[in-house]
Amino acid sequence: MESGARGATYQLVVRGELDDRFAYLFDGLEMERITGTTVLRGEVVDQAQLHGFIERIEDLGLELLRVEQTDRAASASTSERGHSGR
Repeated sequence: MESGARGATYQLVVRGELDDRFAYLFDGLEMERITGTTVLRGEVVDQAQLHGFIERIEDLGLELLRVEQTDRAASASTSERGHSGR
C-alpha cells in the first residue's frame, strides 16, 4: 500500500508563535509565525518523517491545530473539479 506522503509538501500548524531557536527541531521545514500560530511548511519524504514531526510537536507540549498536504497534485485535482463545466 502506498504511504501517501512520499515526496509531498505538508503544512503543520501549531498554536503559539515559536521563535527561531526551535527551527533545528523541524529541519527542512520553513517556519512562519502568523497571529498566535506557527506554520511549518515543506517537503516530507515519507510517513515516518511526517509522524516524527508530529511526535516532536507533542513532545514539546504544543497543540497541533492542522496537518494539510499542499502538493501540486492536490491543487491540480481541486482545479480540475472547478473547471468541469467546460
